[in-house]
Amino acid sequence: MSEQSVKMVVWMRMARFVDKVVVVTGAARGIGFASAQRFAVEGATVCLADVDEDRLEAAVAVLAEAGHTVDAATVDVSGEAAVEAAINGFGERHGGIDVVHAHAGVLLPAAVGDETLDRWERTLSVNVTGVFLTVRAALPQLRRRGGGAVVLTGSTAGIVAEPEFLAYCTSKAAVNHMARQLALDLVGDGIRVNAVCPGWIDTMFNDQFIAGMSAAEVATAVSDLVPMGRQGSADEVAAAVAFLASDDASYITGHTLVVDGGITIR
Repeated sequence: MSEQSVKMVVWMRMARFVDKVVVVTGAARGIGFASAQRFAVEGATVCLADVDEDRLEAAVAVLAEAGHTVDAATVDVSGEAAVEAAINGFGERHGGIDVVHAHAGVLLPAAVGDETLDRWERTLSVNVTGVFLTVRAALPQLRRRGGGAVVLTGSTAGIVAEPEFLAYCTSKAAVNHMARQLALDLVGDGIRVNAVCPGWIDTMFNDQFIAGMSAAEVATAVSDLVPMGRQGSADEVAAAVAFLASDDASYITGHTLVVDGGITIR
């Protein structure tokens, strides 16, 4: 049995999301897809949202072929009407929503002197406004189920500054703090809100930075940056997302959980 198959068996035995409806934005690849898959294997009905229609269809096919209950909507989270339509559709089709993982985001690196207003506004509209719109749209559906859990995807870039990442770092600092604000505002509704903060994770998100580098060069760069000496996996972040969304974290709200191999301890 492969290592991945063993993991799947373990997750199925946990089954923390049976009869739960979970929405994941940015779900077509990387951490978003790994989180959707984790929720599905643990018994959830998963509702995938992503701007990339082709990748979204492929992600849905993988989950459906494995026998999971899955729904999907192609949506740009920066659009108010589109987000509300997608979230309301999920809620109406499945009788409400129990968990929201607001993961969709973009990374357009630039220092202040090279930043353009269009790139700056696109970053904030997806990474910050998109999270706000997703959570706001889901609120009636979460209340419909008597409460629930929200997990935002922040970043270590919202904790420590990184050169030439002005818009991204600013946006993720906002998301990290938004988790605290939402937690305070929604606690009376029985809704917990937390953020997961990935560091250097081995996904396509980083391709623009390692293009042209050899495997050895990437390994050296990671070793110099990460105390644990390796990149994290999307599955490792998904495990943290699932924990924060589950009843195992029933007394945790307003927290930013760092998954970074030790980057932020230096």
